[in-house]
Amino acid sequence: MSNLLSVASVFTYIGYIILAIIVLLFMVLIHELGHYTAGKILKFKINEFSIGFGPKLIQKTKKNGEKISLRALPLGGYCAFEGEGEEGQTNPQAFNNQKPWKRLIVLFFGAFFNFLSAIIFSFILLISSGYDLVEIKNLNENSINYNTFQTGDVIYGIDGKEIDFVHDEYFNNLLTDCVTDHYSKYDGSIADLENEYSFSDEGKTYYFDMQSINFNVRRAGEDIEITGYINVIYDDKGEYAGWSLYSTNQADSNEFSIGNYKYSFWESLVEAIPFTCKWAWKILVILGQLLTGQLSLTSLGGPVTTINTIASYTQTGGWAYLAILLPLIAVNLAVFNLLPIPALDGFQMIFVIIEWIRKKPLKQTVINTINNVGLIVLLCFVVLVDILQFV
Repeated sequence: MSNLLSVASVFTYIGYIILAIIVLLFMVLIHELGHYTAGKILKFKINEFSIGFGPKLIQKTKKNGEKISLRALPLGGYCAFEGEGEEGQTNPQAFNNQKPWKRLIVLFFGAFFNFLSAIIFSFILLISSGYDLVEIKNLNENSINYNTFQTGDVIYGIDGKEIDFVHDEYFNNLLTDCVTDHYSKYDGSIADLENEYSFSDEGKTYYFDMQSINFNVRRAGEDIEITGYINVIYDDKGEYAGWSLYSTNQADSNEFSIGNYKYSFWESLVEAIPFTCKWAWKILVILGQLLTGQLSLTSLGGPVTTINTIASYTQTGGWAYLAILLPLIAVNLAVFNLLPIPALDGFQMIFVIIEWIRKKPLKQTVINTINNVGLIVLLCFVVLVDILQFV
């Protein structure tokens, strides 16, 4: 029976891997559709619109000669414009014969479409499950907070510090910091806690001690500060061991429960753009930390890591976890493609801007060499960070 369960688990995970690949291809499709849409509007000649690289699996040729392709390697995609990367093109619709401002728009629209999709995914996330703010879901008379909190209260800060996911200041993190800052060691005799609630875990006895915390709460549209209570947990030596929201029975989840605050339709509509911008800024902060050595390369991941992460999170948390990943992946693609790195859109835009300023283009052979070398280095880097994730 156990062997059958193992085989079933493997096939289940393979299914989630396939789902993850489809999600990644969908993100690439959105990006390339941005280039394609801008190109069509601005009258560029497009030779091929492809999802994936390598050998073609499916290809359809439209009446105007455009090819729509699905290729074997789901590691990216491209929108091939007439004369892109070539000199001496006489076709006025060729990419390099178009005005610089038009080319900049076409290059920018890939990331722009990713960003727009991130806004839509953020809206879906906020309205379906919420993300950052915490809501009091259940509160009964057994709770130590019965006379302070109300069901439906939204906690947006602790001790004057607002929840801010950009800097990893989530509810649990803020509360833990607040507790450890003030109560790293019980300042009384542990015997004073003998009559308080205690529990045993792996042969050790732990004690609860009620402590007050200032919470910033949104109630009926009004922001207020209230004093709530949590139980700080100590071991038998008085050392801090954590905190709990429960007062009489740690296993009684009906006593006091919290969950993500689900935004209303209009709140989600208003918050979707700033929420997405915060994610973009968070990504830039992480990139800055990588450049300054505050984070290691193991914090990054390539396509393999991305696929594995999507599969693992979706298998563990279902569609709710996938809803969190979608805006994050979309905004990642938007930011990453605008970076001034060879072979990416951001670097191509720099060449176009230089041409615009100089009033004449750089030699295409030089640009192609830089892009080709950059692409090889980028692919090697992507493979490296993927390998580091599994070493």
